[in-house]
Amino acid sequence: MNINNTKELKNALRAGPYTWPGGYPAFFIAADGEPLCRACVKRNFKQVIYETYRPRQGDMFRVIGQEINYEDEHLYCAHCEEKIESAYGEEQ
Repeated sequence: MNINNTKELKNALRAGPYTWPGGYPAFFIAADGEPLCRACVKRNFKQVIYETYRPRQGDMFRVIGQEINYEDEHLYCAHCEEKIESAYGEEQ
């Protein structure tokens, strides 16, 4: 899902950490292509909004989309380095 403005970002945050239907774990994609966890986007919301309105190439907190992590067991947030849950990946 593409996120083009703050309204779409707020809607994605309000929807919760899992998609409906299906209950798949979702994460955000920054403009530099790196994954961001939901917690980091919420904690840095003012910075995310600022970088949405004043885009510069490679900004870490300019959120451009939301994706589902189906099977990547080694997906980590680029900011806090916490593991992003996968829907079907094997847990160890």
